[in-house]
Amino acid sequence: METTARAVERGFLRHVRRLSRWQMAFLLPCVSMGIALLLHLAQWVTSWISSAVARSRVGVEACPDLTDSFGVDPGAIEVVDRSPFGFVCQASTYDGGTTMIEHSGVTSAMFATSAGLAALSVAALLGVLLAFAVTRLIGATRSGRTDGAVGRWALLLVAVGVFVLPLMMLGQYLQWYSKSDGFGICPGSVGGNDVLGFSVTASYLPPSLTCSGDSVTGQEFSVVQHGSPFYGFVGGVIVAAVGLIVLIVERVRRPRVEADQQLLWTVRD
Repeated sequence: METTARAVERGFLRHVRRLSRWQMAFLLPCVSMGIALLLHLAQWVTSWISSAVARSRVGVEACPDLTDSFGVDPGAIEVVDRSPFGFVCQASTYDGGTTMIEHSGVTSAMFATSAGLAALSVAALLGVLLAFAVTRLIGATRSGRTDGAVGRWALLLVAVGVFVLPLMMLGQYLQWYSKSDGFGICPGSVGGNDVLGFSVTASYLPPSLTCSGDSVTGQEFSVVQHGSPFYGFVGGVIVAAVGLIVLIVERVRRPRVEADQQLLWTVRD
């Protein structure tokens, strides 16, 4: 058994050593994204298990914090599944209101880890793809090739830039989700007066977050924040624009180059 395991390990390492630097650069982000996906699946499974265990117990056993902190009727406690973020205990209070407590457990940490790992993997993969396209584009331009190589790599730049745009919109949604409570964007006071209420809204073209509200004296405020999705969006637009310009220049230049080569062959004949 040990000999077989060592043989498999040696074979795996041998295949890894045969990979080029570019292949390794593409492979590592893909492996990282696979790990992030497995972690996210584990988050769903963990959430389902915790919700099932909570539902199988009596209300007080599943949600003792409701009875201890709010003194609600144990028979009125209800467990609501909030997969993949655990479950929520909610119940009606004696004054006719409703109270709830979230039980996310480790699912929040698993989500943050998987989302961060996926974001880093996508950013690394896009960076490698962009570097690969730029190096090939520069090489094709310097060599003076007229077989369409420059146009193909320029088209790849356009594709990378266009792909980044919806990806940054998704990142903007995740950023809004993480800051919808106003932390890190909404002020605590305006003109020395405490904030009475606020709301956080997201814009996607271009990505930005806006916190608007008013103070206890009725003074309104609005704060705009541009995060990493905004700069990624601008970078995607620039990359797509550069690729498009190179593609247009190549399409205009290519017939002239082919005509000059044809004239050169005619003179030689």
